[in-house]
Amino acid sequence: MNYQSHSKLEGIRDWRVRLSHSRDEGTGFAAPGGEFTRALFEWSFTPKGKILHSLLKGRRVVELGAGMMSYGYALASTCSAKNFVAVEPFYHDIQEKSILSHLSKNNGLSYRIPYKIVAKDMLAYLEEEPDDLLCIMACGIEDCILPGPDYRKKVENQIVRTMEKNSFFLSSHSDLFPQSLKHIEMIFRRPSNPKVFDRLRLHGGKQAYERHKDELNRF
Repeated sequence: MNYQSHSKLEGIRDWRVRLSHSRDEGTGFAAPGGEFTRALFEWSFTPKGKILHSLLKGRRVVELGAGMMSYGYALASTCSAKNFVAVEPFYHDIQEKSILSHLSKNNGLSYRIPYKIVAKDMLAYLEEEPDDLLCIMACGIEDCILPGPDYRKKVENQIVRTMEKNSFFLSSHSDLFPQSLKHIEMIFRRPSNPKVFDRLRLHGGKQAYERHKDELNRF
């Protein structure tokens, strides 16, 4: 997306229109969530970013608002997650092609895990999941692409309900903020552009912090 197009999108308040423009341009960055997920994926190969392997290994990883790009799947598979679900109501068809392209290009080079793409909005998806099951992440899910504060609150409540009790909700540049969970924030340089700083918030309960206290103490 060029600067002029991005500036035009910033002035559009209706999130549906923003996503429609983004889809037409083939970028998926109405809000640049794809870039934030990419940053996490790249960071996972750095010494400090190895913490993501500990947080995601063996988990049922769900990315809310996965967009067009396959970086969520790439991150989950690199970190040896149990499986991966991309929740994406607008770009689900392109997300499918993106994951298939990733698997084709990395045949024999990366760890493969089962995946599913769910063409639903995040609240509808979470409401159908059982308690205490998932490890959830959201990248670039800002208020400008959410229907409103009531919707956001309902999603936050569902995140808390469906999370495995010893797992974290990973939030990168996201306005989703479950108030009942303790959080810490990590700042890191974007590997592909060290001049850019990214932020990752980890939201979790007592069991999550106790399980991962050794890794977290390094920060």
